[in-house]
Amino acid sequence: MAKLRLRSLPLNLLALVGIILVGVTASSSPSPKESASSPSSLPSGDVELICHTDNPAECYPKLFQATEDFQVVRDDQDLPIGLHVRLDVTTGRKEAKINVPDEVNPALEGLPVDTSMVIIEQEETGNTPLKVPRNAPVYEPAGKIKMPRNPDAPGEGGAFSQSLAVLKKGLNVDEALEMLEDISHDIYYGLKITEDYDTVRQLFCLANTGAIFAASPSATVLGRARLAALTLGSAVQNNPKALAEIERHWPSLQKERCPDSTEDLATAAFRLVAPTSRPAETRESDPALAKVRISAISGLIKNDGLRKQFLANGGMNLLLEVLVGSDEAEWEPAQKKTAFLILDNFLDKNMGAALGEWPTETQAKDKECAQRPDLRGDCWDWNAKKLADRFKSDKSHWSVELYSKLKEQRKANASERKGREEL
Repeated sequence: MAKLRLRSLPLNLLALVGIILVGVTASSSPSPKESASSPSSLPSGDVELICHTDNPAECYPKLFQATEDFQVVRDDQDLPIGLHVRLDVTTGRKEAKINVPDEVNPALEGLPVDTSMVIIEQEETGNTPLKVPRNAPVYEPAGKIKMPRNPDAPGEGGAFSQSLAVLKKGLNVDEALEMLEDISHDIYYGLKITEDYDTVRQLFCLANTGAIFAASPSATVLGRARLAALTLGSAVQNNPKALAEIERHWPSLQKERCPDSTEDLATAAFRLVAPTSRPAETRESDPALAKVRISAISGLIKNDGLRKQFLANGGMNLLLEVLVGSDEAEWEPAQKKTAFLILDNFLDKNMGAALGEWPTETQAKDKECAQRPDLRGDCWDWNAKKLADRFKSDKSHWSVELYSKLKEQRKANASERKGREEL
């Protein structure tokens, strides 16, 4: 392709162009709808041309010359800024003209237009359901979980399978727990952990052993409980299929009673080690264990059935014990985790909370709550306010957000109740 400036053309070629221009001008005035590629529409002066052949009549300006009518834009032409450009999506042909701001396209008159979007009425199909093609894959809302290339090969997959077997047999439990906790973050392995009933049962028993509620639990018991709770929490976090497996096992699990427990798992699974649950001299490791148990519970109660059972077992009062049971700094991480459990599951719509399920109980008067600190459940709002007042200078503190959302939900409950009474 040759790019030439008109002034640099050879004399004989320049003369030929001049003859053509004069001839066309003399014979007729050019129509404004003529293509910009026509030499007759070329402006005078220093204009850069594009010539694909030796015929000067087929040359056209590199910079598109707009008029008040649409003209075809060639692929290798440059477009000035601010033109009205349209494209035929069928042929790919591009046209441009001088832009007129308030111009109305007659072809669009009568059509409903919203900014740049044209609404096209769809033909009514009635109640006839759409046909699903034969052999179409089953729709999975949670998406497909990809299997590793060889999950049973030596290495990660082999160690995983071995750890499952070891844990179920009760041999070398600590090493197996460490492996499972480390790999449970993976969606595939998290699902595989929860698919096996015996593994899930063993994890629940280790995480909720009665020994952790004893006066002075051993470091081994606390360590195993922490790893088991971490594994369960990680396996169901952002893993709907794994949580569905826990739901499938739950009717049998909740009736289980672990060897060292005096209560079934339906109760033990939701118990919390609060700051006041045992004498001060035996609480050293409790905050760390409380935090991972709260994290596991937060993941489990994303399931509707488990969440309702948690509420029925007085779970919110146990959470309040963690929130206000201690002013010691070592309990702050567990208290923060507790606040986010409540926000994410019951108070914050943006986090997928089940609004309206809690709070629902009637509250005692503030004066009575001040005189009776033991009235935890009946004084949830009073305790939350007292906690938020401690940190009111820090508007971003989790306690301030918790109390604010709690007030919003109370207000929404009152509005809904008033609406029902007016009906």
